Amino acid sequence: MGRHAVCFATSGNTAGARQRWVAPVEAAWPGEAPDFRAVGSDALVDMLEKNGNTAGFGCVLAVFGPSESARTIDRFFEALGAAHLPGICLVPDPAVWRSFQRHGIIFDSHDADPRALASMLYALCERQGAVDALAREVAIAQRCQGGIRSQMDRIHEELHLAAAVQREFTSAPLPRVDGLEFGVLFRPVNFVSGDIYNVRSLGDGMAAFFMADAVGHGVPAALLTMVLTSSLNTTEAGKVLEPAEVLRQLNERLCASCLGSGRFATALYGVVNGHTGEVRVAGAGHPWPVRVSRSGAMEVKTEGPLLGVFPGAEFTQARFELGEGDTLLLYTDGFEAMFPERDEEEVEWAGRTYLRELTRLIGGDRDLNQCVAELDGLLDEQSGSLHQADDITALVISARAAAAQKRLAA
Repeated sequence: MGRHAVCFATSGNTAGARQRWVAPVEAAWPGEAPDFRAVGSDALVDMLEKNGNTAGFGCVLAVFGPSESARTIDRFFEALGAAHLPGICLVPDPAVWRSFQRHGIIFDSHDADPRALASMLYALCERQGAVDALAREVAIAQRCQGGIRSQMDRIHEELHLAAAVQREFTSAPLPRVDGLEFGVLFRPVNFVSGDIYNVRSLGDGMAAFFMADAVGHGVPAALLTMVLTSSLNTTEAGKVLEPAEVLRQLNERLCASCLGSGRFATALYGVVNGHTGEVRVAGAGHPWPVRVSRSGAMEVKTEGPLLGVFPGAEFTQARFELGEGDTLLLYTDGFEAMFPERDEEEVEWAGRTYLRELTRLIGGDRDLNQCVAELDGLLDEQSGSLHQADDITALVISARAAAAQKRLAA
């Protein structure tokens, strides 16, 4: 068993301190006699406050005379605690100080039994190795925590920037197109979104609309939306491409760039004529768009596989006209999680809560912006809306202005 190093600290006003206390403790020590090193109490405090326990002491035996001020003893006690250095402080009246005992620091009287002092000091020295190891681990953990916090702040800032870049790149402001009105609800589950929407003016009262939902959430899904947007080609040789052809080309680009990566997306793409109300739309595994009219709501079936899965896939498209007061609703599957069904089995359209709620708010002659605001409020009312499970996007296209123009022309 190694020899213990014990600091013997006195205030300088305790005559014969070493002979009175150190010698009896050495004689009663349980093992090999310790190495008592005498240090003035003020000098020990200065050393601990500046450098910690650099002397390698296992514990301290301190003696304070009756003329020592409480402030000096308190400063000494705090310095030992800050350095995680245990010890015994012998004072004339230990009862005054025992209520402050903590951090392995014990107050006892000048006439304490040397055998008890030796046993306590021996135990304190034995445990000090474990205390020092724990203190080092705590210090390392605190440094790591500081580094982790710094990294989290940096990632937080970068995600804010990424969200701004994604919105600028994938979701341009809704254009003004004669005869058409647009409204949009966009609620990512995280900073960045796996949902995208895009509306472009094609000139001559025509507009192209695009909505996609990349698999997954967060940054990987958001990066895929950037690929989808940059790869979207709506015209060729000065002509507007048919929606089925646009999705076919987009699928080929996505298959070529994401082959074998497991990255895919659902999508809808279409064109609408603001003068005639004609709509042509194609889908790729996306929830079917809903046409809302005065007579009710009807899904527009768009058949096609997911984007990025099957090279050479073909897509079909649907054609219809938006009549007076009609509205076209496009949405992502995040709405299904917000309005869960009681029956987990497949239900018909009329029984799907989310579609009933969507069409109820979108239908009628109300202002589109007001409809979208009410829809946003409805989502907030749902259970768990503060922790939504998926990105949520809805795009509303109305031909109300087109109907008004027709009436004026007639």
